[in-house]
Order: sequence, then structure tokens, then C-alpha cells
Amino acid sequence: MALNGWPVSKVRQEFVDFFVKKYGHTFSPSSPVVPHNDPTLLFINAGMNQFKDLFLGTADPSTEFGRMQRAANSQLCIRAGGKHNDLEDVGRDTYHHTFFEMLGSWSFGDYFKKDAIKWAWELLTEVYKLPKDRLYVTYFEGSPDGTVACDDETRDLWRELVADDHILKGNMKDNFWEMGDTGPCGPCTEIHFDRIGGRNAAHLVNQDDPMVLEIWNLVFIQFERQQGGKLVKLPKPHVDTGMGLERLTSIMQGVTSNYDTDAWAPIFAAIQEVTKYPKSYDPLRDKDDDTVAYRVIADHIRCLTVALADGAVPDSVGRGFVLRRIIRRAIRYGTQFLGAETGFFTKLVDPVVESLGGFFTHLKDPKTVTRVKAILNDEEESFAKTWKVGLKHFEAAKQNTKVISGQDAFVLHDRYGFPVDLTRLLAEKEGMSVDMDAFEAEMKSNQTSGGRVAAGKTFLDAHLLDHLKKDNIAITKDSAKYDWTPIEATVVAVLNKAKGAFEAEADASLTGEDAVGVLLDVTSFYAEAGGQIFDTGVIKGSSGVFDVKKVLSFAGYVAHIGNVQSGKVVVGEKVTLEVDYNRRLPIASNHTSTHQLNLCLRRVLQDEKPDHFMEVHQKGSLVTDEILRFDFSYNTKLATEDIARVELLLNEAIAKNYDVFSKEVSLEDAKKINGLRQMFGEKYPDPVSVVCVGKSVDELLANPSNEEWRNYSIEFCGGTHLKKLGEAQKAVIVSEDALMKGVRRMVVLTRDAASKSIAAGDELVAEFKQLASQTPSDAALKALSVLNKKVGDSSIPLTMKNTLRDDIDASIKVFNTAIKAQSASLKTDATAYGVALAGESKDTFLVHTIDKFGAERELLQALVDGFVSVKADVGLFIIGVDAAKDKALAVVALPAAFVGKGLSAVDWAKSVGKGGGKANAAQAGLTAAAVPTAVSQATAFIATMQPKL
Repeated sequence: MALNGWPVSKVRQEFVDFFVKKYGHTFSPSSPVVPHNDPTLLFINAGMNQFKDLFLGTADPSTEFGRMQRAANSQLCIRAGGKHNDLEDVGRDTYHHTFFEMLGSWSFGDYFKKDAIKWAWELLTEVYKLPKDRLYVTYFEGSPDGTVACDDETRDLWRELVADDHILKGNMKDNFWEMGDTGPCGPCTEIHFDRIGGRNAAHLVNQDDPMVLEIWNLVFIQFERQQGGKLVKLPKPHVDTGMGLERLTSIMQGVTSNYDTDAWAPIFAAIQEVTKYPKSYDPLRDKDDDTVAYRVIADHIRCLTVALADGAVPDSVGRGFVLRRIIRRAIRYGTQFLGAETGFFTKLVDPVVESLGGFFTHLKDPKTVTRVKAILNDEEESFAKTWKVGLKHFEAAKQNTKVISGQDAFVLHDRYGFPVDLTRLLAEKEGMSVDMDAFEAEMKSNQTSGGRVAAGKTFLDAHLLDHLKKDNIAITKDSAKYDWTPIEATVVAVLNKAKGAFEAEADASLTGEDAVGVLLDVTSFYAEAGGQIFDTGVIKGSSGVFDVKKVLSFAGYVAHIGNVQSGKVVVGEKVTLEVDYNRRLPIASNHTSTHQLNLCLRRVLQDEKPDHFMEVHQKGSLVTDEILRFDFSYNTKLATEDIARVELLLNEAIAKNYDVFSKEVSLEDAKKINGLRQMFGEKYPDPVSVVCVGKSVDELLANPSNEEWRNYSIEFCGGTHLKKLGEAQKAVIVSEDALMKGVRRMVVLTRDAASKSIAAGDELVAEFKQLASQTPSDAALKALSVLNKKVGDSSIPLTMKNTLRDDIDASIKVFNTAIKAQSASLKTDATAYGVALAGESKDTFLVHTIDKFGAERELLQALVDGFVSVKADVGLFIIGVDAAKDKALAVVALPAAFVGKGLSAVDWAKSVGKGGGKANAAQAGLTAAAVPTAVSQATAFIATMQPKL
């Protein structure tokens, strides 16, 4: 392959070096493609996603990240769902991909349009040496509603470098960039390249011509798109540039397709090897089905390898559904057009890792590779099982029509796991189409597709933060949050959120809905962060008392949110901070126990199961005064014995009453500590707080590589903790469930909550023992079923719950067996009673009462059957009585000969009340108290029947 001296690795590195070495940018490694704490995105779809907090001015300035002014990198990106979705174009053209690398450079309130444009031109024309006459640029023409003006500044800057006939206007679609439905956004200028040259190709820009393609987009972040679509100007403008590595590489290597570069060749070769397809990939057969299949499979295996390595998992909703759709699309292309067999797709992971792992080294981790392969293998096998059945449904759906209905397409998606684009693919091959409008309507009504979640508003937005900075209000000093005694502070700002403005004071006349934010120079209140809930309490001053209901931090400013309880809060006044430490104690207990739980889970599920392919990593947590909730990576439900062992190890550590150490350490030194755990994708301050249970941080730093440290809980954490682990008193696991595929959620209680859980469990056990000791009966059986549900809904220890529910199920089976045996014995007795009664009866009609068998229909019917087996020529009226329940049941039977002469069992039954049935057999319900009267009535009715015989 002729690379023109520009392999993809060199193209990437030259970009990074240009900005980092020549123009002082910080190299910021690619963030995971699975967004960290950003529910507005399915996947990272652009290089700027990880810098969202910097654009909005809400990043913590104590972190290296928060102080960054310029950055450059190559970001792994996925566009396969949500606002930016290129999935349908993949394989059909030469330049769209679900996964790609975005070369990016950024300015965070530092340089702006002039430098961004000048440096972009310098890199393209002097480093990559692209011909200037083949480059075209666009600028924003302004919004149709006039809210955003034409970007004349950008146009004029380009005029210093580019001929006027190569500078073009662009509309909102092409030249106004938005990350999502909300968030940072602004006008952009695109740079396009004409692959052919020797002509004026201005009329082909943004016309989807593969020979004239966009290569670089320089976005000028000036606005924030808020909920409802409102555009608000940001206090500081930023620069966000993004250039597709694959497109640039194709230009540098002199080919007309992204797929013809060295980034793809090894994967195409691997596809041919594992599918055993006779024809290799050939760009000259551009529109052939097998060529499209090669592209789709290669693109999709790159996308999936990266996504799964970064922690995503296939699922039936949201992000996971998009991945499953991509997997099944690739598998179908392979089997349908290349003749591949099940299992081929998993074998393509290695060449992707080899291709990308040199720069993105996390992809080469052996356990990560094993995990990715295992997940893909499971998905391949699962799809193989549903494919044949689903295909039968497709064959039925296509009969006598040219359009697959939306309902049938939805059934294929929902029941058989056919992504709709796969159904469209099958339909196209049959010369058919799919009713997509109807399909989308079905999806919406059934709410199965999952999707994006709107981001909540912040209490302090970029504009309010800018106001504080302009007024020289220093960020809040919050080191006292680790203390457990009241402190004094000064009120530096009061925000009336209803007005969205800072005021000199706030008083108690505000209604309860008018949240107030009080900012102080120092605080002992913990602001919600790292999964730990905020502190509550009161702020007292000479002018009034403020009730703190929530505490949040924005760019270093701590907002104490609540209402004025009495009097008022005045800027400049000295106040006393009284945190509710009784509430904080269980929070600290749950937080420290969370750290120790993390260690116990790794020991039980990872260290003691070395052959298990999936490592245990924290995926999220919530720490409140009531519970600790811990999300972790694991692909199967935990066995009861594993839950019991995790709980045992956690309580053994609590019983040992380990000291809990915390110290601020330089980030560089802290990361050297063996066994240290940190949240993937989290931005940590420098210095960073290191928390260790059982060893002093100084001891860790003295010998950071010591293997023994892996036996201790060591984590980066800025939360509030116990001084001694023994203060947690007791810990119980109360639930363990699947959060999504590959992620489990465990809930644990400590201290009083744990004791109450155990006590509640003991009460339920005692209740069960009392019920289990009863004589089997329908009432006892019902009580056991009610108890079973009660146990299932309870928050008792999970091991106790599992054991108790097993015991209840076993007792229910025993009771059922005993009741069935009792019923069979009673039926025998009832039948025998009927036989004996028949032997004694000499009348044509018989009215008889009995309490031995209560008012049970089956037993009374058995009595009647026994009677009839001896005497079939007698009219029978049996009344079963259950005095304890004040119930009675009349069972009536007439011989066929009687019915033939016009007699009716229903009429006889109705003679004592409400009855029903057939002419030869009927029933009537009544109370036990009414039985004597009923006997008289039934006996009297005989006189009306005898004359007919």
C-alpha cells in the first residue's frame, strides 16, 4: 500500500505535536466513549464532550483539568444514536463511520477566532502541505430568526488567507454546531478539500460529493443552548476544533476513500480470513454487496471493540440497544453477503486492538480484550437463536404486500431482536420497503427504544459564576467540611433564585418555593459530590437563621440552598455554621463502608475467581444517611454464598476497628500507590485526597509499590469519613440486582439501619416459624403466601431474605401436599358417607344436613356421587354447614328420569334462596343460621314435584 510517507499513526502524531509542542497546548488523553456523569449523551460524539464543564465555567479550579486553558488530542468518537447519527450511511459511502477519531484542539477562554484560523491554515498547508487552491472554507450566514448575526469576523479573517471564491456562506445546519439538545454551542467555520483539483469546486461544498469533503470544523463556542431551546451568550468564548483522522489520512495517502488507508487494510484481511470469502476487499467494486459488507463489518467491529472496552454493554434500551443494533447489523452483513458462520465477528477484535492499541493503550489490556470477546460471543450466539424464528416472521410479513407494515417491523425488533435497518435491508433485497412512520409510532407508543435524558438546570450557571468572578468573590474554602464542630464564616453573596440575581439580603417573607442560595467565605458543610449526599443544618447570625436544605458546588463556589427560617440573611454578616452531625454520622459510616465494600467485592468476585473474565470496577455510588448504593461491573447474578462472603468480610473489617486515614497528596505521587482505586473518567484535584482504611497514607507513600497494599481499601476521595471503621457498627447487604447488562447494583445498610434490618428479619423469621408450626390448612397456606410477599418487599438482610423465602417456599409445598392429602382423605370419607346414607334412605326425595364436611363444594359433591353410585333414582338435597364461618351450601341432584318428567334441580335449589346450575344438578349458597328454614322450604318443595312423577 502506497502511504506517501504518511501512515495513519504519523498523521495523528503530527497533529498532536503541532499544537502541544509548538503552540503550548496540553495533551488531554481521549475520554471513554461512554460519557461519565452526562445523561444527555448516548456516546461521546465529538472531542469537545469531555470539556463541557470548562466551556460552561463550572469545572473545579482546584483540579489540573479545571485550570487547563488549551488542549489537544485525538478523541475516540461514536455517532450511532441521538442527534448525531451516521449509522445508516456506513458502508454505502466512503467517508461515514459509526466510530472514528476526532483530532481536536481547544481554547478555554484563551485564544479565539484569529489564532484558531491562522494555526489551522498553517498546519494544513505547511505541515501536511495540502495545496491551497484545493481548500475551501465556510462561515455562518446568521440564523433565520436573527437571534445570531452573520459571522463577518470569521469571513474577514479567512480573506487574509483564502481567495474570495473559496469562501462560502453556510446555514444553521452546516455552520452552527451543537453538541446535543442542550449545552455549549456556536457558529463554526468548516474547511473542505477537493480531492480532484484543477477546478473551482465551490458549488460542490456540502453537497455530499465524496470528492469534495469536509475535513476540519472550527467551532467558536459563544452560547449555551438551555432547556426549551433558549440561546444564552457565555461569559467567555471558547474554541473547539475537530478534524476527522480517517478523512485526513485518506487525503494524505492519495486515495479517494477512507477505507483505502492503512487504518483499515489489516481488518479487511482479517474479515476475509475468518469468513473464508473468496474475494478480497476491492474498492473498484465500490457498490457491490460484498464491498459494502466489508466496510460495514470493519467499521462496526472498531466501534464495538472501543465501546465495550470503555465499559458499555449491549442491552434492549438506550445506549445498549444501539450497540446491539450495530452488532446484529454487522453479523447479518457477514452471514448474508460473505457467507460467514456464527462466531466470525468475535475473531475480529484482535486486529482492531493491534491497529488502535499503540496510541490508545488501554485497549491492549488482556482482561479487557477477553471481556470484549466474551460479550460479542454471547451476542452472536443469542442472535443466531432468534434469527431463524424471526426470519419466519419476516417471510410471513412480506406476503401479498410491497411494504412491510410498521407493526410487523416493530414485532421483528421487539420480539426477535431485528434492528429496523436489518428489516429494511432484507426488504430491499426483496424489492420492498418498510413503513418507517408507522414503525416509529409503534416504538414511541411502546417506549422500548430508550434514549436521551434531559439535563437538569444548575443552581449557579455560567452567567452567575461570571458575575461572582467579576465582583472578585473568592471561591469557597471548604477544608472545614472534614471537621465535626461548628465554625464561623462571613456571608459573601445571597442569590434569590426566583429572580436569578444576587441581592444584599434575603428575609423570611419569601415563600417556601423561593429557594435562596447563600455563599460564604468558608464552610463546614459538605457539598454533594462523588456520590455522597450533601450536609444539612442551619446558619445562624445576629439578623436571622437560615435553614440549609441542600449544598452544591459550582466551579469552587459552594451554594448553601434553602430558606430563611427567621429574620434575614445579610451580605457581610458573621454567622455560625451548625451542620447536622447526627445526620452526617450515618452518611460517613455508609461512605467509609462503601470503600471497604469495594475491596471486599474485588476479593470475592475477582481475586477468588481468577478465571472469571470480568474485572470488578466501580460504576457509580450513592451515599446517604439511610443507605449506601454501589454499582459495579459484573456479568452474572451473585450467588447467595458470594453475597454472604462479601458481607462476612465487610463485617470482619468493621470488627477489627481499622483506623481510617486521609491525607492530601500530589496527584503524581498518589497514582504510584499500588492497589489504588479511582473512578474511570473522573477528574481529580491536585493535590488529591487519598483515603485508606487500615494503613496511614504516609506509610503507603514510603513504599508505594508494596504488593501488600492491594489488601487495603485505598481510594481517591474527597468525602466525609469515619475516624475508625468500627463506628459503622454493623453492615448488611439488603439487595443485589442487575442495573443493566454487565452492571450490578448492591444496597447496604450500616449502624442503626443495619440493626433495624436484622431485627425486622428476626421478626419475620419468628412469624414464619409460628405459621410453619400450624396444622396445614387453606388459611395457613394463604398466610404463608402473604408472608412470602412481605419478606420480598422488606429490607432485611439479603442472605436472611433468600434463606427465609426458600424456607417459606418449602413450607408452602409441604402444606400443599398435606392439604391435598387431607382433601383426598376427606373426599374418600365423603363418598363413603354418601354410600352409607344411600343404604339407609327409602324415600324418593331426601333433604339432609351435615356439618362434617363443612360448606366445601368438592366434598359435598363427593358425598352426592357416593349416594348416586348406590341409588340413582332418588332426588337429593344435601346442605353442608360450616357454623364457624356462618356458611352453608346446598348441593342438589335429580335423576335423569325426574328431569325427563319436567322436574328441575335449579327450581328446587331456588326454593331456599339464590341458586343456579342445570336441570339435573344445582347449588345454592346460604348462611348457617338460615339452614333450619331452608330445610323446611326444601322439604315443602317436594310436594310440588311428586305429582309430576
